[in-house]
This record gives sequence, C-alpha cells and structure tokens, in this order.
Amino acid sequence: MEKEVKFVLSILVADHPGIMCAITSAITDQGGNINGIRQTVVEGYFSIILTATFAAGASAAKLHAAVTANFPPGEASIVVRPYAPVAMDSAIIGGTTYILVIAGPDRPGILRAATGCLANHGVNIEDWSYHFDGPQVTYIGVLTVPRDVAVAAMQEVLRATLAPLEITCSLQHENIFRATSEIGPVKSILEGRHAT
Repeated sequence: MEKEVKFVLSILVADHPGIMCAITSAITDQGGNINGIRQTVVEGYFSIILTATFAAGASAAKLHAAVTANFPPGEASIVVRPYAPVAMDSAIIGGTTYILVIAGPDRPGILRAATGCLANHGVNIEDWSYHFDGPQVTYIGVLTVPRDVAVAAMQEVLRATLAPLEITCSLQHENIFRATSEIGPVKSILEGRHAT
C-alpha cells in the first residue's frame, strides 16, 4: 500500500468573502485532509499557511492548479511544496514561553532592533501582532526563550536597545501575562454570577 503524501500551502490574496471556501474546496476536491492551519489579515491582505494530507499519487502541481482555478486569473499568490518535518533546535524545544509587549511612537527600525536583540539571545518568535492607536504602535510577541537564557538580563538589553527609539517593553512569563490580562474578564463573569 502506497503512503499518503503531505503538502504545505501558502496563499496570499486581497481579502474578500469566500477565500477560505475557495481554498478548502480545492483541497477537499483533491481528496485532501487539512492537518494544520494559520490565517490572518494584514492591511487588507489575507494570508494563510496550512498543511494537508492526500492519498498517494497527489502532486504539488495538481494541487496548485486546483487552488489556482478557484480564483480569478492573477488574483492569488500560491505556493505548494511537499511537507518535510522540521528539526527544531533542542534549546527551543525545551524553552519557556514569554509574552513581549513593545509600545511607543511608530517609526522605522523598531522591529529590526527588537528582533535583532531576540535573535542574539537565541529566542524564537512564535507569533507576532500589532495595534495602532494614532501615532502609537503596540507589538505583542509570543516567544520561546531557551532555558539557559537569563531572562532578566535579556530584558535589560532589550530595553536599552529600544530606549533610543523612545520605545518601552515588558517581558512576562505566559502564565503571569494570562493572569494579569484575563483578570478583568474573569472579574466581570464573577460579578455577573453574584448579581443573579
């Protein structure tokens, strides 16, 4: 019996209703089963990366053609490639999750300074998002910090690196971040229960 084949797909397209249906329909019509998926919209552009498993005989070319056929000509940028397991650095696998919050006036160089400092400490960025409030920007990063990194010392280096840009930052263990960030919603739920 032939083995199943797995592909990773990346698609970029101007956002509009029906994109997910177009993608998932093409995969299903090709006999695929989606294993993992992450999607976001940034400044009007929809992007997605996903993995899917197919019966033996499926090809990247056929899958690319099937997804492409569900969009108007030239609308979507589509990449399909065979999936290969990625060997993660052992320091990252055994690392600890921290939440980084960076805030201040938006200006060029913030991300280069911050991500350069993180890279120098062997930190892996798992997720990154941003929010604008007028001229101010806030970045939130989900990081995996190797266990042998001195977090307090790294935070001081990061603060010193960002200070010339008038940017502040805080680094918290994920459990502390969740507890402090979710206390408001939890409190409102409890107050609602007591009111009934």
